[in-house]
Amino acid sequence: MQYQSLFCFKGLDNGVRFALVSASVYFILLLGFVLLGQSAALLVLGCLLAPVLGLSAYRRMRDAAGPSWYACLVLIPLCLFSITLVYAASLALAVAILVIAVLLSLFFARLPSVGKVKSYHQGYVGSAVTPRSSVNRRRVEPSLGGHVSVADAYEGVSEEEEDNHQWQTSSSQQGFFDSMALRPWTHWAKQNQKSLLAVVAGLGALVLIAGLFEALTADNEPISELVQATSAQVIAPSREEAKIPDGFSVLLENDVLIIRWLGEKAAEGEIWSLASAQGDRSCANLSFNDGSHYRPMLVEYMPDTSIEARFSPLDTRAIISDIAMRGSIKLCGYDFSLKGSQSALSKNAVFIPYL
Repeated sequence: MQYQSLFCFKGLDNGVRFALVSASVYFILLLGFVLLGQSAALLVLGCLLAPVLGLSAYRRMRDAAGPSWYACLVLIPLCLFSITLVYAASLALAVAILVIAVLLSLFFARLPSVGKVKSYHQGYVGSAVTPRSSVNRRRVEPSLGGHVSVADAYEGVSEEEEDNHQWQTSSSQQGFFDSMALRPWTHWAKQNQKSLLAVVAGLGALVLIAGLFEALTADNEPISELVQATSAQVIAPSREEAKIPDGFSVLLENDVLIIRWLGEKAAEGEIWSLASAQGDRSCANLSFNDGSHYRPMLVEYMPDTSIEARFSPLDTRAIISDIAMRGSIKLCGYDFSLKGSQSALSKNAVFIPYL
């Protein structure tokens, strides 16, 4: 394959060549992903491969006499696929984009050729193909004496070969420069050097930022996972529960005693706090039928409409003992019977030492 034909603007590509170019581009991206992993270098690789695929699609549309702007459509899944390989962790998303790219490539490849082209050179027709020329050796006439001048013959062949080599070189270079349209691009580049430098600097900055972002997120992932695991342990400590028959529960969270029951629907939040002495004063005391009472440290509505009253660890043993031995309690305007409470507490081995 003559590689300058990959960057030709004026040629034509048949469907098979476009399909091979498209498959090669995505194969190179996948190979880069296997070798480099989720690296920002894949974005650079995608930018380098985009002109190859875009120009092949452009030549395919010229061959099929279709709108030239259709060639831009094949670049959309290529860009999305490159970004997905670098930043997305979803395999399903990458596969979905790849399937879309395959379907779009098949659509372009199956478009019928409209031009009257009899034969393609490796699927391509255009000025980037170097014509094959045969070396025309000059006929050497024999001399009058019947002898052939070897020097003249060698000189003639050498001159012909040299001329032919120069023609091939100039023809190849001319075809390459014409197909690439380098002269207008070079002229434009000389007049817009600042713009080119700005574009190159911008691309370099984007790659650098992407690399730094990738490195920072990779370093922070183990830390964030550790923080989340620690937070989960702090937020959700182990609880032991004993359900009392009259509709409330006694919970033990480490050494903190919690009395929990279902209340009325209300907004989640604090009902009473001993620290601020603010809130519903009917929740300020847990009263037993024998006259003993204990002050809860915090009473609050929970997200599931339940009410939880927390007590000081200093009162845990006394409260559990009274719940097992007394007849009823009153808290926040709710009256609960303690019938069967001792049996309920005994079913959980954690509460037995407190009885």
